[in-house]
Amino acid sequence: MNLPRLLAMGAALALPASSVPVAPAPTMFRGDAAHTGVFHATPGRALLGLQWRFETQGDVIASPAIAGDAVFVGSGDGNLYALDLPTGALRWKHAAGSAVFSSPAVAEGLVVLANRAGVIEAFDARDGHVAWTHRTGATLPFPWGHETGDIYHSSPVVVGHRVYIGAGDGALYALDLHTGATIWKSMTEGRVRSSPAVANGAVYVGSADGYLYAFDATTGARRWRFATTGVTLESKKFGFDRRTVQASPAVSGNSVFVGSRDGFLYAVDATTGAEKWRYDHQVSWVNTSPAVKDGVVYAGSSDKQFVQAVDATTGVEKWRKLTGLTWASPAIAGNVLYSGEGGGKVTAHDLATGAILWRFASEGPVFGSPVASGDLVVFGSTDGSVYALRVSADSARAPDRAVFFDTSFARAAWTTESVKLNTALRNRGYRALDAAALPAFLDDAARAHRPSTLVFAIDHLPEIAGDTGGMARRLRAFLDAGGKVVWPGVPPLLLPRNPKDGGVDKGLAGLDFAASSALEGVSTDSATFDVRGVRATPVGERWGMPARWRAGWGIADDPHITVLGRDEWGLAGAWVRSFGGAPGTGFVRVPDVLSAVYRAAEYVGQGLRG
Repeated sequence: MNLPRLLAMGAALALPASSVPVAPAPTMFRGDAAHTGVFHATPGRALLGLQWRFETQGDVIASPAIAGDAVFVGSGDGNLYALDLPTGALRWKHAAGSAVFSSPAVAEGLVVLANRAGVIEAFDARDGHVAWTHRTGATLPFPWGHETGDIYHSSPVVVGHRVYIGAGDGALYALDLHTGATIWKSMTEGRVRSSPAVANGAVYVGSADGYLYAFDATTGARRWRFATTGVTLESKKFGFDRRTVQASPAVSGNSVFVGSRDGFLYAVDATTGAEKWRYDHQVSWVNTSPAVKDGVVYAGSSDKQFVQAVDATTGVEKWRKLTGLTWASPAIAGNVLYSGEGGGKVTAHDLATGAILWRFASEGPVFGSPVASGDLVVFGSTDGSVYALRVSADSARAPDRAVFFDTSFARAAWTTESVKLNTALRNRGYRALDAAALPAFLDDAARAHRPSTLVFAIDHLPEIAGDTGGMARRLRAFLDAGGKVVWPGVPPLLLPRNPKDGGVDKGLAGLDFAASSALEGVSTDSATFDVRGVRATPVGERWGMPARWRAGWGIADDPHITVLGRDEWGLAGAWVRSFGGAPGTGFVRVPDVLSAVYRAAEYVGQGLRG
């Protein structure tokens, strides 16, 4: 232990008992040492939107850890990141030496995790400097040698002043939290990628040898070993792994629940290791670590692509919902269950029925468990990003989300992604609006001041017969009432096309800077059709803009806009013009890129300037 930390502890011990601060409970994978997957946070029955996005340079497979107002998360780029929870801003990062697929644990000012090279390290949570390092042995070979899906590493569990963690050398370690010294080391016969759960004075962990183990938490002595069906299977005969217990066990009462790549979800007696029941996923891997609450076990299925609820006592299925390939472990907050999918989505389910409440889509598979804290749900994606979603327990607070797309005006679009944008947004729950439905949507939202988001998949403002300028007037009233418009392509009214043949009525001589400026509330005098490179600003990155793109029609800075991207002339190539509504609302000009359009539409962050 270093001297400053020793002196600080001594000073705390010298204080009267009434003034000694209470240390926060450790933060770790699955929320607690028993790995129940239950978080004491707002049950997100409504998705308000994207609070922020932080981009790393590698797959984010491990689950984040939230401690206070900080988020700690590892990435395949070999870094451990400390982020600000409210904004997603980087506090510090530390090179861990190799890819990080282990979820951090945070306790007593330390952040503990393992890297791909089998090194376990503890970092100071304040600045990321290394407090201690522990090197494990050489990684054991798999029984067959061609097993795939070895993407997770054991995550540490902290109980008292001990860290429990598995390693690729086949061992389960108990280490001293403050020094990293080995207290005990117990062996299995395969790689330990499972994260240990601690309860009942025991440590429970799975191994690639097909067994679930229970070790004494104090001494490391083996209490029992449970053989899954995978012990009897030869992966070579199937062409894929049928043995590894990669999932982490969850403990509730006197039962241990764990999934296996043999295709079963098991309930095992925590004291004796005897099987209580099994649920057959019919060969499909059960990679998810189960979540347990109020006598119900929640798990996901790989190739069968579902999330299920199973009675903890009988093993009888209570409900099942088709999702997508599911390796991510489900998480519970109140009466809501969150699940991640290989298709990139995070889904919120009603805990009692499995009914889908909402979905949010990233651009890559979600293999880590979502983590809930307050009114935020944080998760990582293999698109390299960490996302924070803001949720509400009141389902009525969900914004009214819509997308304008009308084939009658398809030829008027400058954007080349109209069909793709419309399809993707409708699949993500956005209401479809054609030209006939657009006026009522705008008028109703403006009249009720209802939180509403409208994406123009076709970057053309349709005219209403006999009502010159009526749609522009409605759109401005919608913005003035706190609405949000997301617009890719050429700014509205600047260079409109004829929807009948796709032509520009007056050519470039028809550029109407005044009409466009009046609608958007900013000057478009600097806008030209010259296409230049654009880079996202730090605020634009939090909104979800790509790092770089090319676009024209950039505008000069204006005190009313937040710049999301600057072009090579210093003009705003993507920006937000606020009309006094809630943060994240107003007129939002974005690149003609699906991911940027969607993230901007979902963004509800803090309205930071950039």
